[in-house]
Formats: sequence, structure tokens, C-alpha cells
Amino acid sequence: MNRQRCICMFSTRYAPNVGGVESYTEHLARTLVRLGIRVIVVTSNTHGLESRTSESGFDVVRLPCRNLLGGRYPVPQRNAEYRRLVSWLETQTIDCVVVHARFYPHSLEGLALADRLGASGIVVEHGSAHLTMGHAFVDLAVRAVEHAMTRRVMRYRPRFFAVSRKASAWLGHFGIASSGELPNAIDADAFASLASERDFASELHLEDDAFIVAFAGRLVPEKGALALARAIASLEKEEGAPVCALIAGAGPESHAIEALGCKRVHALGKLSREDLAALLHRADAMALPSRSEGFATALLEAAACKTPAIVTAVGGTDELIPDQRFGVLLADARPETVAQALRKAAGNRALTASQGEAAYRRAKDRCSWDATARLLLEAVYGPSRNEADQ
Repeated sequence: MNRQRCICMFSTRYAPNVGGVESYTEHLARTLVRLGIRVIVVTSNTHGLESRTSESGFDVVRLPCRNLLGGRYPVPQRNAEYRRLVSWLETQTIDCVVVHARFYPHSLEGLALADRLGASGIVVEHGSAHLTMGHAFVDLAVRAVEHAMTRRVMRYRPRFFAVSRKASAWLGHFGIASSGELPNAIDADAFASLASERDFASELHLEDDAFIVAFAGRLVPEKGALALARAIASLEKEEGAPVCALIAGAGPESHAIEALGCKRVHALGKLSREDLAALLHRADAMALPSRSEGFATALLEAAACKTPAIVTAVGGTDELIPDQRFGVLLADARPETVAQALRKAAGNRALTASQGEAAYRRAKDRCSWDATARLLLEAVYGPSRNEADQ
């Protein structure tokens, strides 16, 4: 019997961190295991957890790190524990190292490991614009670092894939030709069934006719939570049904959102997946005025709960929302643009309900983890190999 095939995935951030890349890595790993592949996930030990564990049928290795930029940019700490873990990785028979995101030092560690082992290397692009810290001068420095890191990644000559067509196009900004898409995905019915019993409208004493807009994500400039909060504040004195934002997440913009003092903006902090599903079930719409996405997990989670999305046309949004039958694509992320879209959505709830139903059907039909995992296996092993060939 042939040996079990093995794929090692390097993801700089992973659970208990919450985010789209973290979720993508975990669900792809679980699906590959189900298809008979051995999986090792290598991440940064941002929370001081046990350095090597087995979770959901695959190994998780957490390398020592230092947390920079408030934890958004972990860098490896090459101490004795680091060397011990890397030595163990070097004893594993790994066919391919899949690196999620190209601009972290952790990404270089993965490609260097692949090079030493003679394994193939794949980099998966998860963005469609430069990172931003919300300050023009800092952003210039961040862009310079991103370009420098990308050049170092390219020296290893990995193949590049992306989670959406726009993410593939974004690779062209760096002179990189994408080899195709490994789309973000969701098990729509499984996520919807997770919903807890929490009733956020009752907990927050919202008006019976309130139009509830959910936001889920990190509270960082590129995600647009502050723009949403400002849009809600601008609608506060208008006549008609109140429009309220329920913001799930944490991050540096939380203080600015709180400082607005808008009574119709409710910060919920980080939510469990169960509570997030409950929130999305209850919401009339989900808003994500982001400036950069690969293929937002929050967008898929909303679709799973039949909640229509009001989002900027970045990343893979137009792949789930090709036209207004499926949701609303914003021209930009300015608060006034968001406010106009929210006003129209609150005034036509029948349309928003039909958009949610249509988005659910599209996500269920087109965005499966099984399909994405099989695309990765084809990229690694070729089209003639499948899980039955072991």
C-alpha cells in the first residue's frame, strides 16, 4: 500500500485568532483529512498555547513568535523550541507546502521548509489590495514591506493561486501570474444549523420595526466597520424605521466606533460561531464596506443564513453577488455611500429577503469545501490522482 499523502499548510494566524484566512485554513484542512490526506498546519503561537497538538484529525504546530503591530504581524522567534519544532517538521514526508498569504516572515519559513524537503510550494493569495493601518505615512511603509516580502517569496518560485478572480488579478500588481483559483467556501447548512438561542434584538431592546444590519470581522481600517458606524449615525435622525448596526468583532477601531456615541450602533465584541450564526439569522442584512478582501468568509456565512449582503465590489463579492438579485455591491466604502444603500434596503424589505434566498442558493450550489479541496489536490498531484489512488 502506498504511503499516505501529506500536505503542510503554513498560516501565520490561526485559531484562536478569528478571521477569514484562519477559517479557510481550518476548513480546508478538515476536508482534506476527510479525503484521506494527512495534514499538518503550521502557525504562530500568538497565544502561548501548547506547541504541538492534534485537532480535528490533523497536526497543528505553533512556532514561537513575537507579536508586532498589535498582534497583526507575528514574526518567528528562532529559539530552542522553534528549532525543535522545525526539526520535527523536517522528518515528515511532506509532498507540498501550501502557504496562506505571501507577506509574512512565517510565509518564508514555509517555503524554505519546502525547499529543504524537495517538496512543491504553493502560495494562496487572500487579498485584493494593499494592507492598511489607517494612516497614510504608515501605509506607505507597510506597502514597501509587502513588496519586499513578496520579492523574497518569489525567489522560491512557488506556484501562486488565489481565493477569487479579483485576488488572482491582484497578484498581477506584483508581476505574478496566478495559476488559478482555490475559492473560499462554506458548508452552508452546517453553519446555519450552529445558531445559538441568543436573541440580540431582545437583549439590546431594539424597536420592533428596526432594520438590523450585522457586521462580522476584525475592527481594522480595511474592513470598514467604522464607515458602517458613521453611516448608521448619519441615518439616526431620519424618519422611518430605525436602522441599527450590530457589530461583531474586536480591533483597533473599536474606540473610534464607541466615540461616535451613536445609540443605534451596538458593539458586541467577539462572538462564538454559534452566536454569530444566531446574529446573522436575525439580521435583515449584513454590511461589509471593506477595501480589501480575497473572498470574505463573513459574506459566505451571511449567505448561509439567507441574509443578504451590502458590500463593496472587492475580492470575490461579485462571484457570489453577480447582480442585484443576490445583494448590493457598493461603488465605494464611504459612509454616505453605505448610508444610501442601507436606506434603500430598509425601505424594501421584500427585496432584501429575496436577495438573501438567492444568495443562499448560490453559496450552497457553488461554494463547497469539497470542490476547493479537490482543486488543491489536482494542483498538487495532477488531474489523474484522487483520494482513491492511495
